[in-house]
Amino acid sequence: MRTLEDVFKDRPFLWGSATAAYQCEGAWDQGGKGLGEWDYFNHYSPLNINHEDGNVASDFYHRYQEDIDTMVAGKQTTYRFSIAWSRIFPNGYGEICQEGIDFYNSVIDYCIEKNIEPNVTLFHYDLPLQIAKEGGWLNVKVTDYFVEYAKVCFDNFGDRVKLWATINEPRYYAYCTNIVGNYPPNRNVDFQSYFQYQYNLMLASAKAIRQFKEMDIDGIIGIVHDNGNVEVDPSTKEPETIFEVADFFYNRLILCPALLGELPAELEKMIQVYGFTLLRAENETDIFRAGKGDYLGLNLYNRQYVTDWQEGETEVFHNNKGSGSNNKEGIRVEGIFESSFDTQVRRNKWGREVNPRVMYTALIELRERYANPMIMITENGHGCYEEPNANGYVEDDERIEVFDQFLYHMRRAMADGVDIKGYYHWSTMDLYSWINGYKKRYGLVRVDFDHHLKRTPKKSFYWYRDYISNFLNE
Repeated sequence: MRTLEDVFKDRPFLWGSATAAYQCEGAWDQGGKGLGEWDYFNHYSPLNINHEDGNVASDFYHRYQEDIDTMVAGKQTTYRFSIAWSRIFPNGYGEICQEGIDFYNSVIDYCIEKNIEPNVTLFHYDLPLQIAKEGGWLNVKVTDYFVEYAKVCFDNFGDRVKLWATINEPRYYAYCTNIVGNYPPNRNVDFQSYFQYQYNLMLASAKAIRQFKEMDIDGIIGIVHDNGNVEVDPSTKEPETIFEVADFFYNRLILCPALLGELPAELEKMIQVYGFTLLRAENETDIFRAGKGDYLGLNLYNRQYVTDWQEGETEVFHNNKGSGSNNKEGIRVEGIFESSFDTQVRRNKWGREVNPRVMYTALIELRERYANPMIMITENGHGCYEEPNANGYVEDDERIEVFDQFLYHMRRAMADGVDIKGYYHWSTMDLYSWINGYKKRYGLVRVDFDHHLKRTPKKSFYWYRDYISNFLNE
């Protein structure tokens, strides 16, 4: 029987890469899988602006052994992946699909056979369609459906999986679904739903963590947060006020329950500031206290650079068209705060800052404000347009440059006492990048989506392999 002790016994730090089910698996209608919200959105919605879907994606469903073997060749020791809820419960609840359980058992067993530590996320954006029809994450019943689903996963995989995450990026997921409106169900600038989503997602996570602990599963469990560490523009007139309102907007409804086991102390004040109503569970205090995580997964790409609200109505700035748009990522919240745009910091083709030093500042802030929790860097990477040579090989020097800088600042934080246990590069291979489609590439391995999904490791793959080897020999 594998134990949690075995995970870190001969490898105190885990090096790996990550994917998500809808983005890489394909086989959207195979193996008894039910429909997911993204299946419906990509097949029918005019808001699928790039007209691409995850029907085939990277075909990990059929090629998982090849992909895991490639990780082994790259000296990786762990693989973070998500389970598609609708493969386990085709309708989100009720009847269980044994074929789905068998598939994930095969992936987990092959990982362990190859000495790759599986790190499993239960929910990564892909809500079963039937639950979406019943109101999705605005329906508090979903929190109990989620626990039912989590329990089946714990029962079937918990003897071998020792690293668990409940939900991927509840804050960013709530933001894209309710503020930007580019993810289904595509609500735009709906602050009421944005905050209620975060609350219900954290309630579901806490209930699942409580279930995990009640079952006495040997392992650790937490949640994955997108880095939203707030930095205030030096020209801001009321920096302390702006920091507080922005930090609540981006972080506090996630980090306080996840790391402290309680809702933010400033919740009632922020309800007045943002003008929303929070529908709350009667026994929330007990649920959140029992649902505190063992560690925090951190998806770290950028900071949130903010200043005073200047003028104008609430507006979201987002770019899912890449070089076809000049939008810089950010938001203006009328009367409260707005994003500031630092002209000294470079941006990628999708308008997001590329600022690796925030790896260090974000980690130090978590150490100081949240009692130095155990952390896994569960995502970190760099999205690019790429051109292969005649052999399909990509010399992604830009990714390597950014990659190296991020890792430098992570190692600085570790040297300064931040408790980091693992790093996962996003992504293992090229995959479907949600609404951005397939032209935005993150992978260490190129996937030729036009020619039989042929895999070709990129220059960054070999760079990462050598980096891991050097780390192990230090």
